[in-house]
Amino acid sequence: MKTDRDAPVLSSVRTPPTHDCSKSEYRALALLVGVYVLVFFALAWRKYAVFGSDSGDLSAFVWMLQETFRGNFFPHPIGGSNFGYHPVFLWIPTAGIFWLIPTVPTLLFLQTLLLGLAAIPVYLLARHLRTGHCVALVLAAAFLLFPPIVSANLNQIQEPPLYTVYLLCAFYFFARERFGWFMLFAAIACLGRETVSVAIAMFGMVALVSRRKWRWVIGPIVMGGGYFGLLIWVVMPYFRHGLTWHAFKMGYFSYLGDNPRAIVFHALSDPALVMRHVFSKEIVTYLFMLLQPLGLVLPFLSPVWLVGLLDLMTNILTDNGALRVIAWHYNMTTGCSLFVGAVYGVGKVGRWLRHRYGGQPTIVIATALLVLSIAHWFIWFNPQQYRRLPEHETLLRAIAIVPPHKSLSAPIRLLGSVAINRDHYVCNTDLFNVKPDCAAQYEYVILDANERQYAPIITEEFFNRFARNSKYQLIFAEDNVFVFQRLGGESDWKVPLL
Repeated sequence: MKTDRDAPVLSSVRTPPTHDCSKSEYRALALLVGVYVLVFFALAWRKYAVFGSDSGDLSAFVWMLQETFRGNFFPHPIGGSNFGYHPVFLWIPTAGIFWLIPTVPTLLFLQTLLLGLAAIPVYLLARHLRTGHCVALVLAAAFLLFPPIVSANLNQIQEPPLYTVYLLCAFYFFARERFGWFMLFAAIACLGRETVSVAIAMFGMVALVSRRKWRWVIGPIVMGGGYFGLLIWVVMPYFRHGLTWHAFKMGYFSYLGDNPRAIVFHALSDPALVMRHVFSKEIVTYLFMLLQPLGLVLPFLSPVWLVGLLDLMTNILTDNGALRVIAWHYNMTTGCSLFVGAVYGVGKVGRWLRHRYGGQPTIVIATALLVLSIAHWFIWFNPQQYRRLPEHETLLRAIAIVPPHKSLSAPIRLLGSVAINRDHYVCNTDLFNVKPDCAAQYEYVILDANERQYAPIITEEFFNRFARNSKYQLIFAEDNVFVFQRLGGESDWKVPLL
């Protein structure tokens, strides 16, 4: 294998020395990040404060952190430890911050701050590629408004934003060829989720394609692949009391099989089945909407996009459509990898056009990416979610009736708000349809008959399951918002098996 010194100058991941940035340029970057954080924290807070959408995951994480402070180490709502389902060890420093300021806005601000800070390595990477300050700043703004990234500010509290900045720092130091710093940030990123370690291992494939020294090939593969194996075969079974990685049991590839061996066998023996799935209208639309803000082809002008290949392939090949909802958190690693590839592509195409035609085409291309990201605002922004509900004040009074030490089932819009400072896990009232025996343990139930977007829709039949049930007493009724109290004394449970 050739050494770093032997690599060709025009290799897509070989770059000239970084140019130092001036203080004024750093101030401009700081201003961009600061404005972004303030604006999107305000939007996230508003959405939460007006019960703007589903807040089930938010409530689960709030409960997890509060239970940790009570001695129940990072529990999961369906039993065991959260580390048995997603070993996100970056929750540990997050828990320290939440302990100091135990409010939902604390988590919302931290999430937005981490996403905003992710623009810094993107900017530095663009400067390293000699794009110039203005181009790098525009690309940083385009990244912050790229739908898979910007949507994470407003999509409840999730785990991917915890590792995004570290993954992008790994990209930056990979470009700088600073092996020690790269391995450090890659290791921290691995603490964000089990699948991130697979992306880190793919850096080794990029290094192989780019003809780097062997340490760049072997280092990330050994660290990422080894850590992934450690998690799924040792750490996660330990926290799940011997059970295997939950992804093996969730039917992500049910059209191919229900276990890894069957999935691989059917994919290889019947490739036509896989092709029909990949070229379905849903998949093609997903790829088009994901790549359109990046000019469709720009990410593929550099091999660095391969870092997110396995993550992207999972989203494409699965028959779980949730992984292809760009506004949700499943596209963070894919989005980062594709955008970094596009940064390389902008520099490469810009230099070619400037050499051939002159002028400043790079800033034009970067601005086009920013405009395209802004033009896709409809993927992640729904104005309706920021308008106060007509029954808003009534909902607040209903929530206030329920003592914090009592167990509560509530509409999914309210879960994030009622979870804070509550002794028990709270769940969506749809549990009465899914697992009524489990739901019957809850001491209080809030029903919002005005709700027509999220399950359960409160029909007369559903309402009468409480109103005509001698085990429940109606204690609040205003503006089609009702609170029922279960009769029969205290509940002795802590976590229902959902």
